[in-house]
Amino acid sequence: MKQQTMNTEELLAFAEEAHDSGTSWIQQADYAGEEVIMTDEDLAGREPLQRLRIVVESAGNAKYFESLFYTGAELEELMSELEPVFEKFPKKVLSSDEMDEKVQNITE
Repeated sequence: MKQQTMNTEELLAFAEEAHDSGTSWIQQADYAGEEVIMTDEDLAGREPLQRLRIVVESAGNAKYFESLFYTGAELEELMSELEPVFEKFPKKVLSSDEMDEKVQNITE
């Protein structure tokens, strides 16, 4: 079963219910929205919007998680919350292109 979520609790439940070990594929990068709604002046001094994408795979099942954040503190909080997932499913970092391909395979 392949599913997408933006809810950390759903990802944690997926990991907890999985009987087999697997892998957490992870990718983080700046997120470019479809169109700019603020000028560079408005964004001065702000950290860029970032996107964290995670695919957890186990025994033919997969769960895709995506979250947007601005600060390192937000990322740290999110990673801390998801630590139980990473304990069961070791992290492997993917490039943006590799993650795009993995996500496309999941959402098909």
